[in-house]
Amino acid sequence: DRVLGRFESTSPTDDWLEDLRSFAREHRRILLRHPWAITPLFTHPNPGLNAVRIGEEALRVLHRGGISGEHAVATFSGILSLNYGWSAFTAVRDGPRPGAGGREPTMRNVLSALPPDEYPLTVEVADSMGNYGSDAHYELALHQLLAGIQAAARS
Repeated sequence: DRVLGRFESTSPTDDWLEDLRSFAREHRRILLRHPWAITPLFTHPNPGLNAVRIGEEALRVLHRGGISGEHAVATFSGILSLNYGWSAFTAVRDGPRPGAGGREPTMRNVLSALPPDEYPLTVEVADSMGNYGSDAHYELALHQLLAGIQAAARS
């Protein structure tokens, strides 16, 4: 609850979708700054009143975009899932590796070495997979998620 209490709300703008983007980025910022808290936050269904406050803010932004009720809950859950999943992956990938002697091969090197006749598409994107979990990839995934949310709000 103390970690989530560090969530910095921003004032609403005229663009609810941009406010939702800011919300998602701020939530991710909290998780990146406190990677040890990802598992406890994810595994406790009610981590405290600060979680409720954050949820209320997200629901308020979604309501402004015409998304409410069950659809708002599912949309909010999707944003949280993106952030928790992304943050958990990068925390493990970037964190200390107990017992790891020497450097492990990079994902790029491992994937590039696969037999191209069996994994042609994977080998083709091996360089990009080396950036898996990057900030740029997060922004792309968030953009795609928000584009889907915006399309759903219009219909």
